[in-house]
Amino acid sequence: MKNTLFLLTAALLGSAGAQKVTLDLWAHWGSEQRRPTINRIIDTWNKKNPNIQVKYTFVPFDQLPTKTLAAIAAKNPPDVVVIDIRTTTLRAAKNQASNLSKLGADKLQNQFYPNLWSTATYKGDQYGLPFVTDSRFLYYNKDLFKEVGLNPAKPPTTWAELEADAKKLDKKTGPVYQRIGFHPLYGSFGLESWVSNAGGSMWDEDRVNPRFANPTAVKTLTWIKDWTDRLGARNVQAFKSSFGSGAQDPFISGKLGMIIDIGGYAATLKKYAPNLNYGMVRIPTPTGQPGPGTSSGGGFNLEVPVGTKHPKEAFAFARWMATEGARIWAQEQNDFPGAKNASLSVTSPAFRMMSANMKYTEVTPAPPYAPSYGTLLDKATEDTVYRGQDPKQALEEANTQVQRLVNSNK
Repeated sequence: MKNTLFLLTAALLGSAGAQKVTLDLWAHWGSEQRRPTINRIIDTWNKKNPNIQVKYTFVPFDQLPTKTLAAIAAKNPPDVVVIDIRTTTLRAAKNQASNLSKLGADKLQNQFYPNLWSTATYKGDQYGLPFVTDSRFLYYNKDLFKEVGLNPAKPPTTWAELEADAKKLDKKTGPVYQRIGFHPLYGSFGLESWVSNAGGSMWDEDRVNPRFANPTAVKTLTWIKDWTDRLGARNVQAFKSSFGSGAQDPFISGKLGMIIDIGGYAATLKKYAPNLNYGMVRIPTPTGQPGPGTSSGGGFNLEVPVGTKHPKEAFAFARWMATEGARIWAQEQNDFPGAKNASLSVTSPAFRMMSANMKYTEVTPAPPYAPSYGTLLDKATEDTVYRGQDPKQALEEANTQVQRLVNSNK
């Protein structure tokens, strides 16, 4: 495989391979957990490719899309960017991401998982290469289960069991909670993910027009509101404000008995809580049976922005990073790679679980005419859960606003 990649790179670059160039890679990994791995990937490439050196520029996650587009408009973009897997086709449609099919990307299609490859396909051409994706799980503290009389070998599989176990895990002194067993909006699983978990969707079949106030969505938001009402909206908000990262992570510190997070969270637990006795299982569903949307996935694609001065070299590096680089990333960070062969060398139980859970994981593209809909949906959720608005009314109002946005952008 490595020899094949070397030959493909040499063939792609041709005489340009003899010219020394420096590529600028933009990504959002700057933490003490992630930064060493991205540095190792770049160092590995640089040692093998003296004529194509890569430098790394850290850009905060929430600034990366805006700064990338600004750099493209200024005709000084990065050569390669690691960016949200759900939004590649939006940039392709606006001529902001390079057409990689013209550089030979189509020959690589069989090396990647089809559902991930398709996230960067626009009108039959390829505008990105899948780097990593993720799948979400329920993590639970086995020692806390034992403490309150729950069987750690029998984690919850239904919503009803999840709530019953969470109630037993709650711990408070007077009106103040020392521990909350679980809350649906703690962790990385929001309203839309819970609706998918229940077998529904908040969009029409083509993800063009919103269907926020459908019965499944209303029922799901009502369920989250009822959970919050039991704990107290102020308590839920105040408790969340105390969460930190690293050793102060709410699950690691024992503030939460259960939490939903990505498969890569297992690497965080290994780093900051190597002795924590925890379980990692499929997210409970209303019926206890898994389906295509039981879990949600995100992840990142590698793109070559339009305007790079070194498109061939940039694509050569992006292709290597999406395959050999992804292998390094998977081994150290437990994120699931888009390239099939990159996952073969990882044998940890958490990684194998993630592999098996992919068939129950939904990775959906951003709606083409309302990519920023999340802000309005989050407001509807918060107005209901924290400020007491009727769930159906809040979702109908958000639906009207998003539909207006869709209509204006068509």
